[in-house]
Amino acid sequence: MKIVKRNINNLELYYMPNTKFKTIDVAFVFTNELNPQEINERNFLSEILMESTHKYNNPEKMSLACDNLYGLDKTCNFHTVGNVSITTFMIRTINDKYLDESNIFSLSLDLLLEIIYRPKLHKCLIPKKSVNELLIQTEELMLSIKQNKNAYTYYQFMREYTRNNQDRIAIFPEMRYLNQVSNKTVSDCYQKMISEDKLQIFIAGDFDFTLMDQLIQEKLSFLVSKTDLSFDYKSEFVSSTNINEVIEKSSNGQTRVFIGYYLNFDYNKKNALIMSLFDELFGGFEKAKLFANIREKLQLSYYVYSRYNEDSNLFFVNLETNKEQTQKAIDEVAKQLQDCQNGDIDDELFNQAKQNLIKRLDSALDSQTKLLLHNIIGYLRYKSVFDLELRKQEIRDIKKEEVINLIQNIKIDTTYVYTNEE
Repeated sequence: MKIVKRNINNLELYYMPNTKFKTIDVAFVFTNELNPQEINERNFLSEILMESTHKYNNPEKMSLACDNLYGLDKTCNFHTVGNVSITTFMIRTINDKYLDESNIFSLSLDLLLEIIYRPKLHKCLIPKKSVNELLIQTEELMLSIKQNKNAYTYYQFMREYTRNNQDRIAIFPEMRYLNQVSNKTVSDCYQKMISEDKLQIFIAGDFDFTLMDQLIQEKLSFLVSKTDLSFDYKSEFVSSTNINEVIEKSSNGQTRVFIGYYLNFDYNKKNALIMSLFDELFGGFEKAKLFANIREKLQLSYYVYSRYNEDSNLFFVNLETNKEQTQKAIDEVAKQLQDCQNGDIDDELFNQAKQNLIKRLDSALDSQTKLLLHNIIGYLRYKSVFDLELRKQEIRDIKKEEVINLIQNIKIDTTYVYTNEE
């Protein structure tokens, strides 16, 4: 999928022509530097704006409006990449070429603009009721997290792992600022989004560029030009000299262990791809190093896996064991990492991990939405187009020595153990 860049009234548009699918996907992407005090409000906005608008002032009317547009699919999400916050509004609609009607895309775009720019307001503010309902839901979420040991231990671990990085790694809900949330703060955040955030629009599908130019110019003529924001997508993890070791005790249950690492290497496209490959062979599937040795061979754990988060350049291992074997399991994870750093990576495992990543990428061809999202994140993060065949070849070209050299920079940052009391 190639990208054709357009500039209409100083508005950045990116067309992604694709004749394989019968839909057109549109994404309005708002970006700004991450402000930790806005994490709750930004997440709330992604819920509130999608439920109702000035015209469709309750969820039932909104649902009916989507049904009348052949089941228009709409989503909104907030997440972060490095030090940048990203709010994405997306719709997927049937291409007019495959309908008797010829204005479904135009009407779908109208609805998207209604969602973003004409929210339901009361006295020029987001309604208190909408915000209060989400505050209650957040409290219920926190209660459910505490009652679910898997969710609770992950949440607690991430708090410890990102203790020095909470100004650049967003975790919702941000409890430090939750009691400050009101319909006024949510409304202020909304105004900041539409007036200050950088807006880029991505459109994928089979359409005439000239007609799309005219439609965008007509529909978005109300948008005023604003100063272009300039910021780098950085992911700078701040670690400590000493390992952060945390033990939390409960009345019963198995022991859960999280080990978070400091990736002491430059954050760039090449290193991220190498790290994704290492993640796969280290703890990504049933024949990976951790699973094969810790679970199958030594039977130290009920489950064990690793995860690499490219958005924040984080890497961790999670396992469950019994209390008596906790230290032995932790030591074995360290041994498996050390073995990999020393070059003990089987050729068959190395090649299988490559094939797994390639097969996963192939699944992106099944959905235009997936391709669009790959392109959006890739373009925002690296200023480059997501080329599926090129990415697959880049994976094939990774040498084992490159993996070994990179992972020699990995160091333990945090060990979190959730275990039963004596």
